[in-house]
Amino acid sequence: MAYQPAGYPPQRRRGLGVAALVLGIAAIITLLLCGLGAVVAVVGVVIGIIAVVQNNGRGLAVTGLTLSVVTLVAAIGAGIWFFSRVSPCTDQRRYPTKADRDHCLENRVPFFKATPTPLPGGPGGPGGH
Repeated sequence: MAYQPAGYPPQRRRGLGVAALVLGIAAIITLLLCGLGAVVAVVGVVIGIIAVVQNNGRGLAVTGLTLSVVTLVAAIGAGIWFFSRVSPCTDQRRYPTKADRDHCLENRVPFFKATPTPLPGGPGGPGGH
């Protein structure tokens, strides 16, 4: 009687699922650190959908897809909040000078600190020392 090798179940592919999960985690981190998480999240959503459709690491893909969607929602919410705070300060009739607009931004956006504009003839300006 000939020796029969034990049958192993075929290896399940999980590469796209792992990629979707990694992108979902990276999206949250990059959104918090530098604001680019929305771009990473869009890629994570695309990879996650492909992985779910192809059943390629489906559980990991669903988790990564969820993280990417949460990141996109957070990025959209932060963008809406930011632009709603900044847009009134762009009204040049209400805030005619740059100093007025800077003061408005400092009051409306907690992390905004205006940098002074160098004066002509001052340090770093034309004719300055």
